[in-house]
Amino acid sequence: MNRARREHSEAEHARIEMVMDKILAGEEELLPSSGFVGAVMDRVRQEAAMPAPIPFPWMKVIPLLLLAGGSVLWSVVELVRTGLPGLDLSALGLTGFNQLKQSWLAFQLPQLSAVQIHSLEQAGWVALALGSSLVSWLFARRLAGRGGLL
Repeated sequence: MNRARREHSEAEHARIEMVMDKILAGEEELLPSSGFVGAVMDRVRQEAAMPAPIPFPWMKVIPLLLLAGGSVLWSVVELVRTGLPGLDLSALGLTGFNQLKQSWLAFQLPQLSAVQIHSLEQAGWVALALGSSLVSWLFARRLAGRGGLL
């Protein structure tokens, strides 16, 4: 029974291929309309004459993205650092978090003397002044660089 079904299937398949070959052989060649080629070539010339798109200034955006990401990360760390000691989640049944909080609080930064803190504050202000001077110099150089002054 399977053999008869297979032979019938193969014969049907051969018949379908013959019909399709006959249909495809009888089709005439398609030609575009008279003005189509000219219109397409005009459009291609217009596209070729257009100026290249302006590239995105990634070198300017990357530092800003890094600065924004660092600020957000620093804000989250400070929020957790200052808010974690007063946070009590035992009422919500989150006792595991309270254990994590206790282990977090066990880690403490080294204590600095008043002289060391004062020196670090001064170094921070100096670094801020140098950084703002560098940024303003680079900005001025960028503006004046086009005119050839720097």
